[in-house]
Amino acid sequence: MTHPTWDLPLNEQGAGLVLTPCPGTKGVSLQDSLSQLKAQGVAAVVTALSDEELQQAQVESLGEQVEQLGMQWFQLVIEDDCAPNDSFQLGWKAVSPNLHQLLENNHKVALHCMGGSGRTGLLAAHVLLEQGWALDDIIHEVQALRPGAFTKPVQVEYINQFSAD
Repeated sequence: MTHPTWDLPLNEQGAGLVLTPCPGTKGVSLQDSLSQLKAQGVAAVVTALSDEELQQAQVESLGEQVEQLGMQWFQLVIEDDCAPNDSFQLGWKAVSPNLHQLLENNHKVALHCMGGSGRTGLLAAHVLLEQGWALDDIIHEVQALRPGAFTKPVQVEYINQFSAD
């Protein structure tokens, strides 16, 4: 059994985003989920979940296990069904250059929340807007993989505002 993932290639050389539900859920162990991501070429995992959500999902060692496998781990919390807050924005500014460097070096970056749609879509939009993608293209491409992305009005309003800045 494999952990579900959806690839969004960014170039012919292997750079891309991997959208996924929280590793260690969906009937696949945390170790197996992370090993699968590593085997897919993922160099970093970005988690939109809080420590409490990781604990509730019984994957509180996610960050530690990501790093043990030689991948980078970034936790940028977005509250479920909400728009990112100022704390997220500060964290994003610190993390974003690392993510873009990995992508420029043709690595993959895994993005996840709990189910792999709402908050995961917001993370993808942040990366892709900074890569110069048009918001309409982002919404189309991400929803083609994860139809639940960009369906919460507060998140749609947020990403429209973010793309206009």
